[in-house]
Amino acid sequence: MTVFALDTHRVVAHFLAQGTDVVKYDSGLGRIYAACSSGVIGVDHQDDADHYRKLEDFPVQQLVNSLAIDRATHRVYAPEERENDMPVARMIVYEAVQN
Repeated sequence: MTVFALDTHRVVAHFLAQGTDVVKYDSGLGRIYAACSSGVIGVDHQDDADHYRKLEDFPVQQLVNSLAIDRATHRVYAPEERENDMPVARMIVYEAVQN
């Protein structure tokens, strides 16, 4: 993922998460979540418009390639379709930890 400043036409930040399928932003926490089919949800923080930092690559099952954020509770919802190479169909809910 690349953050690009449209007014100055410059790259502000660049994050690499292997197998990123979807990216969502929680404006209340200033967090960027990237669901990656490789088996992580990448979590980055926006300190301000020009400064970003990696918080973690949170391990999840492989093929988690979608997510949704409840901006009121800051919960992250991710559907799983595989667990340890076996088919499943379930929604996992993650609570965002605030420091």
